[in-house]
Amino acid sequence: MNNKLLIIFFLLFTSNQLTAQDKPTLTLEQCYGFASSNSPLAQQKALTLVAGKMSEKNQNLKWLPDISLNGQATYQSEVTSLPVKLPGVNVEDLSRDQYKGTLEIVQPIYDGGIISNQKKLQNISTNIESQKVEVDLYQLKSKVNSYFFTALLMDGNIALMKIVQENLNNNIKKVSAQAANGIATNSNVDVLKAEQLKTAQNIIEFTAVKKGAVEMLEVLTGTAIDENTSFVRPANAGEDAESVNLRPELKLFDFQKQQFQQQGKLINAKANPKFSFFTNGGYGRPGLNQLKNEFQWYYIGGVKLTVPLTAQFTKQKEKNVMKIQELIVDKQKENFLSTNKQLRIQQKNEVEKYRQLVATDAEIVALRTKIKENASFKLANGIITSSDYVTELNAESQAMLSQKLHEIQWLQAQYNYQLLTGK
Repeated sequence: MNNKLLIIFFLLFTSNQLTAQDKPTLTLEQCYGFASSNSPLAQQKALTLVAGKMSEKNQNLKWLPDISLNGQATYQSEVTSLPVKLPGVNVEDLSRDQYKGTLEIVQPIYDGGIISNQKKLQNISTNIESQKVEVDLYQLKSKVNSYFFTALLMDGNIALMKIVQENLNNNIKKVSAQAANGIATNSNVDVLKAEQLKTAQNIIEFTAVKKGAVEMLEVLTGTAIDENTSFVRPANAGEDAESVNLRPELKLFDFQKQQFQQQGKLINAKANPKFSFFTNGGYGRPGLNQLKNEFQWYYIGGVKLTVPLTAQFTKQKEKNVMKIQELIVDKQKENFLSTNKQLRIQQKNEVEKYRQLVATDAEIVALRTKIKENASFKLANGIITSSDYVTELNAESQAMLSQKLHEIQWLQAQYNYQLLTGK
């Protein structure tokens, strides 16, 4: 007989293990990853980086020679002429209609550092846009937390209600047998059956809430979640009030500050002297020889020096504006850190509250289970009515639900705290 029981137990255990292995699972970290890769923001970040690299490379094109083709036709009211007539010399008057076609090439030699600083500024601008997307992506984790832990809680609640149903089924069988033998009344059976229906309603409600949470997770992650999927309970995250703040917003503030600093350097570069080589060739009437009234080919070349004098007087004022912009970013960062610190303190208190509740829940459940088992014994022996038993059963169920709720709330509070620190 004992050998048969062992064989049955082994078969049941093996069957449960195989079922558990076949059942799909989903972790919180997987949801984070799916939500991040599924979001259009991920594609936006990739496009931002590509566009930024292209714009940065395009700055190098400014070192290429600037080539322009120009054409001009004019009519003048007066032209250059000799003020005196020389004996024996006939100088033809210039035509009042004049024509010019030129090809001009300007090759930068030294731009004062403008192109180099513009490339650096473009790189920082790309980092800013990319980091803005990172900030938006990070906000997805909060939504994932909400739906994931809701589904996890509902799984636990449904499992508890099924245990309650099993207890009710066992007692219905006992009380029905008593009623058949005239020891108990049919009303006692009806009370238990009514409670059984109420438990079934609770399962329906919990299942509906879970379904809603799962559907929202499917939208966020872009992944179809099987209805039999088991949500893996994450390990305790813990909390550290002194941990380094790694929120992506802080990196964004740093990039914004770098942008204004780089703009200050670009202002300096624009005020520097610039050198370039130029050549200008063309065909027109008159050419370089103004006294020759006919169409001529001509060219001219040289080196050009440009000193932007106005920029020498305006650059300091422009740099002062950049300094103020830097201070604004510093204040925004300071305000963010202050608000974040307040939220972390509040969330840490939430974590501690649920930790203390969980610590006492086990004791409450143990006492309520003991009381319920005692009531079950009394019901089986006709000492109390089914209504009395249901009261104790509901008290135990509520204690178990509260325990499950507090455990999930404690976990969620820990992970929300980690989100506030950027982990």
